[in-house]
Amino acid sequence: MKEFSVFRYLKKFSLLIFLLAVIGSLAVYLYGKSQQRYIASTVIQYTNDGAKDGFTPDGSPLNVEEIFSPTVIDAALADLGLQSNIDFIRSSGYVEEVIPEKQQKLNEALLEKGEESSYIADTYRVYYVGDNDSGEEFALNMLDAIINNYYEFYAGKYVEQPLQNNGVSVLSEGKYDYLESAQVLDDSVSEMMDYLLDKRSSYPYFRSVETGYTYSDLYQIYSFLYDYEIPSLYASILTSAETNDIDLLTSRLKQDCEDMQLYIDNRQERADALKKLIDTYSERNKEIMDYHYHGSSDQEITTEYILKDVEYDQKNGEKETTYDGLIQEYVNLNISIRQKAIEKEHKEYLLSVFDEAGRSNGSAPAQEELLGKIEHCANLATEYYQYVENTGHELNRYLSANYLAMVSSISVQPAVNIRLYLIIAVVLFVLVGGIIAVLLGRTLDFIDYFRYVDKTVQLPNRARCDVYISECAERLLAENYSCLALKMDSLGRLSSTYGREAGDKVLRNFAMILKSFGDPHGFVGYNGSGVFLVFFPDCSVQKTEVILEAIDRQVQKHNKLNPDMTIDYTCGKAVSSADNTFEIRKLLRLALQRMEEKQASPARKDSSDKN
Repeated sequence: MKEFSVFRYLKKFSLLIFLLAVIGSLAVYLYGKSQQRYIASTVIQYTNDGAKDGFTPDGSPLNVEEIFSPTVIDAALADLGLQSNIDFIRSSGYVEEVIPEKQQKLNEALLEKGEESSYIADTYRVYYVGDNDSGEEFALNMLDAIINNYYEFYAGKYVEQPLQNNGVSVLSEGKYDYLESAQVLDDSVSEMMDYLLDKRSSYPYFRSVETGYTYSDLYQIYSFLYDYEIPSLYASILTSAETNDIDLLTSRLKQDCEDMQLYIDNRQERADALKKLIDTYSERNKEIMDYHYHGSSDQEITTEYILKDVEYDQKNGEKETTYDGLIQEYVNLNISIRQKAIEKEHKEYLLSVFDEAGRSNGSAPAQEELLGKIEHCANLATEYYQYVENTGHELNRYLSANYLAMVSSISVQPAVNIRLYLIIAVVLFVLVGGIIAVLLGRTLDFIDYFRYVDKTVQLPNRARCDVYISECAERLLAENYSCLALKMDSLGRLSSTYGREAGDKVLRNFAMILKSFGDPHGFVGYNGSGVFLVFFPDCSVQKTEVILEAIDRQVQKHNKLNPDMTIDYTCGKAVSSADNTFEIRKLLRLALQRMEEKQASPARKDSSDKN
């Protein structure tokens, strides 16, 4: 049987190993890609004073799950311009505490003692896991949008007040008269100016990078609209008394005047009652002071004798208040009465203007011009509101930075290291392929041994010689293709004299001599009955003679060492170029014929004869 050689098997089945490695690695790659997930993560830290105790800046309990709240996710999807299921996005994100190593060991020590740790984390790692279909960039952009919107959400809920609404937007939601539209614009701009004044006072040095405005700048912008554009609109409406439906407008103005009068009467009644109570309270205190001052001249007079509290009925319930509280409430009532009276006078003036104008509507060109002015003011208010809104968003981000910090930038890591697994797969399948190649090669060696090896001489048997001849018969032989037919003539004599085992032993020795020359140069096979076939694909006549001489020397050496068991043989040779025969079967028959002729010749020499 052939010698066990790993490298021979690997070389023989190298293509099989290569294909197995490629197919296996491709399968691992495709499976890894199908299971791939992209994990985007960042670390945030709550930096307000109460964060280490688990509280937000306004004192409410900290809830990190709000990072993936529906409000935040919806805003993030809107920023990315995506239509996706909010619950699906929420289920793909999670938050973990970041606990220092020293604190972690302390917590473990406390748990071993059966005690609970009181440590509250203020640093958290936020994860978003994207699937393979959406890709790595989607995971990064989604987490970035979520964190940005959470900053605004956190600042808006716990740090800053909500942004002011755009009151002008109601004009597009209902049908308003020209005068009512002007009033809506007036009220909306007035409210926005109050809002901007408050912001200017709270954040006088804040300037938006996006809009380039401070709150003082925005207040000045709205002031121009309030001081010039809206008064100009009022003037256009009142000068020509333009209206869509004068009957409806005058009825609304009259109703407003009546409601305001009821409000004034109600407040005046309460103010009169308070005035009477205040006068009674003052008179009573004066009597007490006079009594103690004139009745106890030897006793020191202090404020202990002054009545501190007063009880009076308000909304069918007793209320206890101080004298200062009574005075403040009385003043507030009179202020509200005066303000409402001014508003009523304004309504009555408007009513008189439209009453004097009569019941006819204005001309179409005048109405179109008026509608254009209303639309112009509304567009300006909407445009300015965008400045305010963008500045407010940026302020919220600025404020949240003081209470919420991003410790690390967003990074994306694949859940499956496909490159690493691919390298491992290549190595593994090459190794597996190598093992299979060795097993398969060795198995084929065993098959060849049992099918094609003669067990006596350990050379290819007659069946293997037939296979070799059949393979070579399919093509013409090359030049200098040599064929030798050798027969051990002394086999019968040795077997009959010393036994079959002795004859087989000498036969094996002769086979080994032939094999030693055939292995590096050609094919050596045993055809049975002591006949050996040797084929040299590239061996000239001269070279063939040299090989035969070398074989003969080895045989003579053997015979000297074993004089009782000598090797006697006859050889016939044929060379394709010399004999002009390029078919292997014809060349073999020629070699066998020459071998038989030598055996039949009376002058045949013994085993030392080269021919």
